[in-house]
Amino acid sequence: MKFVVGSGMSSRLVPRVLLLGALAVAVPTHGGALLLAQDATKESKAGDDAAKPEAEKALPAGHSNHGEAFNEGPRQKAYLMGNTGNVTFPATCAKPIVQKFINQGVGQLHGFWFLEAERSFRQAAAIDPDCAVAYWGMAMANINNEKRAKGFIAKAVALKGKVTERERMYIEAVDAYVKAGSKKNKDRSRAYAKALERISYKFPEDIESKAFLGLQLWGNRRRGLPLDSYLAVNALLEQVLAKNPKHPCHHYRIHLWDYERAENALNSAARCGQAAPGIAHMWHMPGHIYSKLKRYEDACFQQEASARVDHAHMMRDRVLPDQIHNFAHNNEWLCRNLLYVGRVSDALSLAKNMLELPRHPKYNTLKRSGSTRYGRMRLLQVLNTYELWDETIALAGTPYLEPTADFNEQIKRSRQLGRAYFRTGKNEQGKELLASLEKQLVEQRAAQEKAGVAARSKLTGKKPEAKKPEAKKPEAKKPEAKKPEA
Repeated sequence: MKFVVGSGMSSRLVPRVLLLGALAVAVPTHGGALLLAQDATKESKAGDDAAKPEAEKALPAGHSNHGEAFNEGPRQKAYLMGNTGNVTFPATCAKPIVQKFINQGVGQLHGFWFLEAERSFRQAAAIDPDCAVAYWGMAMANINNEKRAKGFIAKAVALKGKVTERERMYIEAVDAYVKAGSKKNKDRSRAYAKALERISYKFPEDIESKAFLGLQLWGNRRRGLPLDSYLAVNALLEQVLAKNPKHPCHHYRIHLWDYERAENALNSAARCGQAAPGIAHMWHMPGHIYSKLKRYEDACFQQEASARVDHAHMMRDRVLPDQIHNFAHNNEWLCRNLLYVGRVSDALSLAKNMLELPRHPKYNTLKRSGSTRYGRMRLLQVLNTYELWDETIALAGTPYLEPTADFNEQIKRSRQLGRAYFRTGKNEQGKELLASLEKQLVEQRAAQEKAGVAARSKLTGKKPEAKKPEAKKPEAKKPEAKKPEA
């Protein structure tokens, strides 16, 4: 099985191809080329600066003159990838190429590929700055990032006088949702579902509104709103699939039935990856259903396919693994399923590979749900489940299972290593490690007790009483030795 990134462990745990990727992400490119203006003279720079408007001169380097929302996000230009879903979302725009990027972006939204969806919509806006739907799409790609979503939808609202009634209804629905703020999550979620419903009534041929409505009704459960009928939402999504059997809303049907009746989504599990084969998450999702039904071989197939699509994306577009929202989760779940079918060597190889990936402080640390954290978790699971004690001891001296400043992770490492020592007859090392753990336990309990006393003192306003030294117990009298009888 060859689905891991990098062929081995470099001295600094960074595969070479991904180092290149990090550079490409960090430095904006134009037309695929990195432009280095090394020959520019100070005089020409001064002339350029003098010609700039005052507002543009004031912008810090790397910031967008379109507003703060545009400062973050993808900077490389988008291209038409293909295989992102059979989707049509008509938009008022100047050129046919803009419509293609809009369709691509909406397909990527359906696949939860939000980074690339934003890139597609930004490309549409770069070609046609007056395309209101492009800014709506950027807001949709950041719907859980309230600050950025507000900036994007404001641009769409400013242009809504130039669009059709249908487009305006989409824009106003997102605008109202974002403006309401997360403090009114239940109310705004209910209102947004109603707004999508109105679009469906007004434009019954628009299957995208029904797809988004199905997603919203399912997602409202997480916002404290009940989902009274799974069958009703399923029927809504079936209307979409009746018109377009390859629509990526297969993804939403899987989410709908995942924790309810997994077998109801088997039809969509078989079609989800093929509905948008260029989006890795669309291959990952069937793995949910197959895992629930204990069809672990099928789950492995889907998750390996997802990993391969992600790897192609990383190499082609030079993004870091943990910039892909689902990459680490897919691979850690694949590790689990590989264990279930006895592919121990593959599971071990994949867990180790996850620990080899670039440890970018923003995307991939032990404190984040990224490759490093998941990789270490699954490595310990593989070693323990299949009692790989010699491998445990060998890996303890490498970066794969290195000591860490994280207390909980260090305890897990020590427990696994201690088991390995005792199981392989290295009792002295095992006892030494056990004594260290017992000492840490005493220290941890003392720290917890101290924190508890401080918290109670803060709550009551009373200073904690000084702990009196325990009085020494009188030593028991030793029994007198019996005198030998005369």
